[in-house]
This record gives sequence, C-alpha cells and structure tokens, in this order.
Amino acid sequence: MRLQALGTRVLVKMDQREQQAGSIFIPEAYLKREVIGTVESIGVLTEFVNTGDKVLLRQNAGVEVILNGDEYTLIDEDDILCRINESGVEFDEFDESETDF
Repeated sequence: MRLQALGTRVLVKMDQREQQAGSIFIPEAYLKREVIGTVESIGVLTEFVNTGDKVLLRQNAGVEVILNGDEYTLIDEDDILCRINESGVEFDEFDESETDF
C-alpha cells in the first residue's frame, strides 16, 4: 500500500524516537511524539516543501498513520515550522522590499 498526499497535505515519515539517553533507558510511555521527519509525499497545492526535505512539525499536528511498521504523519503544509538541512535550520528568506509599511 502507498499513501499519496492530496491538496495542501504533506505526508511525513517520522524519525525513530530515541529510547536511550546515554546509559538511561526511557520507557515508550514517557517519550513525546516525534516532531522531526522526512517528507515522503506532497499534494499538488503545496508550495514550500518537496519530497525528501527534512522538516520540523508543530507538536501534535496532523493524523498519525502506521504503515508496514513505519510511523507517518499526514499534516497540512501550514503545520510545518521549518526545513532542516545539514548545516542547521532553514527559514524562508524575508524580503523587506515586499512590505507595504
């Protein structure tokens, strides 16, 4: 089975949660929902992300889906806070010449 995002929706494959902090094991019940993942599918109306982008999501956004043992979140594009690249976090450029004030 394959999921395809529609409209402004984005399907994100969530990163695996870390269950260990150093030598301390953290039980599943205490782990927060993961908020970082990789875009797997985008709807035709999405503007700011592409398949393969690593993104930071708003906490508790979207619908969780488990498919073939992998965790996905289906969200609206507006619930993506930023893209993450190898050198850090990437925000869209702000062009002051486009402001009206």
